[in-house]
Amino acid sequence: MALLRKQPAGSLPVCTRGSRRVGNTVRCAAATEQSVLKVARNANFSKLQAGYLFPEIARRRRAHQEKNPGAQIISLGIGDTTEPLPQYIADAMAKAAAGLATREGYSGYGAEQGQGPLREAIAKTFYPGLINADEVFVSDGSKCDISRLQV
Repeated sequence: MALLRKQPAGSLPVCTRGSRRVGNTVRCAAATEQSVLKVARNANFSKLQAGYLFPEIARRRRAHQEKNPGAQIISLGIGDTTEPLPQYIADAMAKAAAGLATREGYSGYGAEQGQGPLREAIAKTFYPGLINADEVFVSDGSKCDISRLQV
């Protein structure tokens, strides 16, 4: 196992093998003996409190809403998992999954921005005449995207 030790400000973190986990240490996957990461860790990660992130997001959203009652907030927190999927969505997902088992239907990894036809449909359906498909980004969820922006 290789570990990433926090280095002094301005220096790059260095992965070393065989070290014990101490203090601000992050595991490095597939690190070599002296792998040097070229991306500095965002200092704000160390400010995060222990626990689940969504209650903190909800607390801050409520506090902001109380101070700014007219604010229109788009929540990027947890989705609504209390209702089942609409049947047409479940059917489309099953059809797409079954297609992956055929040579004709297998697509491998898609484009990092999302599948072209889906991006076109989103632009046309939700933003007609306002944006182009190449301005649409389809992701697996806001938490992943927001954490990627932090790095």
